[in-house]
Amino acid sequence: MTPKEEPPVIKPFNPLDKRNLGESVAKALLAEDVKSLPLVPFIGAGVYVLYYTGTFSAYAELSKINNDARFCCPIYIGKAVPAGARKGGLGLEVEHGQALHKRLTEHTESLDAVCNLDVRDFYCRFLVIVNFLCEGGTESSQIARR
Repeated sequence: MTPKEEPPVIKPFNPLDKRNLGESVAKALLAEDVKSLPLVPFIGAGVYVLYYTGTFSAYAELSKINNDARFCCPIYIGKAVPAGARKGGLGLEVEHGQALHKRLTEHTESLDAVCNLDVRDFYCRFLVIVNFLCEGGTESSQIARR
């Protein structure tokens, strides 16, 4: 380095950056066990992925990828936040209730209502997380890239 050159600026790692938080959430979610639907009730809000393994022709490629307990490609990525969260009405200490279970139950009921899909062909992973992470929008993009 000559005396007139400035030293390079190295960007510091910020673990609280939304992208890094999203990556952390995605990694934790994908480490969770896969469960079949419907689920027993539980408390919490958070993120989830749904997988399909059945014979419906429109989803054949997804089914092929996810069969044999590989569960590599979700058909749906979502989140469930506590009541009032979308309006900004939550503090860090608010009760989550059964927001995540309720959202997964809605998926189960939708599947039960159609005649060409079987809920037994759908599986999920979910992760209960703290409120401020439920508000982020980066989780699904991070999960989709993994």
